[in-house]
Amino acid sequence: MTSTDSADPLSQPPHPNPSSNGRGAPPRRRGEGLRIALLYNLAQNAPALGGDAPADALDELDTQKNVEAYAAALRAAGHTVFPMEGDVSLAARLRRLRVDVAFNTCEGYVGDSREAQVPALLEMLGIPYTAAAVLGLSLTLDKAMTKRVLAYHGLPTPRFQEFCTADDPLDPTLRFPLFIKPNREGTGKGITGKSIVNSQAELRHYVGYLLKHYRQSVLVEEYIDGRDLTCGLVGNLATAALNAPIPLDALRSKDGVGVDYAGVHFFPISEVDYTVYEPGTEPVYSNRLKVELADRYRGLCPAPLAEDVAAEIRRLTLETFRRTQSVDVCRVDFRLDRQSGPHAQPQILEINSLPGLTPISDLTLCAEAEGWSHADLIVAVMNAAIGRHRLTPKANGKAAGRATRAAQVAPGPVVESSF
Repeated sequence: MTSTDSADPLSQPPHPNPSSNGRGAPPRRRGEGLRIALLYNLAQNAPALGGDAPADALDELDTQKNVEAYAAALRAAGHTVFPMEGDVSLAARLRRLRVDVAFNTCEGYVGDSREAQVPALLEMLGIPYTAAAVLGLSLTLDKAMTKRVLAYHGLPTPRFQEFCTADDPLDPTLRFPLFIKPNREGTGKGITGKSIVNSQAELRHYVGYLLKHYRQSVLVEEYIDGRDLTCGLVGNLATAALNAPIPLDALRSKDGVGVDYAGVHFFPISEVDYTVYEPGTEPVYSNRLKVELADRYRGLCPAPLAEDVAAEIRRLTLETFRRTQSVDVCRVDFRLDRQSGPHAQPQILEINSLPGLTPISDLTLCAEAEGWSHADLIVAVMNAAIGRHRLTPKANGKAAGRATRAAQVAPGPVVESSF
């Protein structure tokens, strides 16, 4: 999905040749294959956990079944795929493989900026890759730092405080109830029914628990009693739109489903339907709901929203996407205060600049609501990166253009994963 050089780039959709599903899914590009390193982190390959590690410690990591689905989608699009674990052996393996680009899904195993570790290595090796770069991934993994950036740009997000100890003085401007979660986790890790607190005692207890078991700072923010919404997109903004004001009218859906704007495609907005869970279930999209009760999940997609609210959510998604230096794909989570009526101001909770792309991930479900397949989504992310890096496949399967690395990578034996 590339930006176009037409006279009016903002009017161009990201998929000029939609597939037969009629919803703008990307063409498969058969016969134009690249050599792609498919990078992942499997839960089964994670380092040994300490005795006090939480039960959800590995829930962000991938499975072989998911990797097989990514590989199948890319191969069906005509690419040659080399799946490999994003571990300490990666650099040596990539030196032997003369790949054109990497499809990166690596969450990382350890470290404050673990999602940025593989991208940093790829940049050292001169290999382009999908999704956000080192700075964007480091920033968006850190929820408190992301919220500081959002606040600087005047974007709405709940007031918050970052706790480094359970005894940190509470900001007197924060009002109970408060919501507590680890500062650098995903997949709802550390989010339980105890995350909503109504007193200093509850606050100190749960902050202390998270500090001990997750070994990182803790985000405390004002709790919004409302609807859980998520908005995802794929593509990259045309140059003319990178810093331009975003016209709200351009983000209104004509069919109530997806929206194309300036090289970016918005998927239908989704809402978590809590009515499918037993009475007394935590009213937040917790790790238990995402993992243990995943089979019960039901999303309302498209979410029943007034179109002016939906357009505002798309605008805030795009603003968050560009202010955090995200590229190719993202998903932004929101809460909509139920006390403020149907036209409440959406509040940004966080951005996933390396969102889950499994067959049952939230972004996949949003794409499927528009008629896309999981394979369509994977190919769309790949095409976005191909366009952004200006990669042009040659007849022999090697890429031409500024990202060609034939002279940079020494040839050697190619050992492909069994996936």
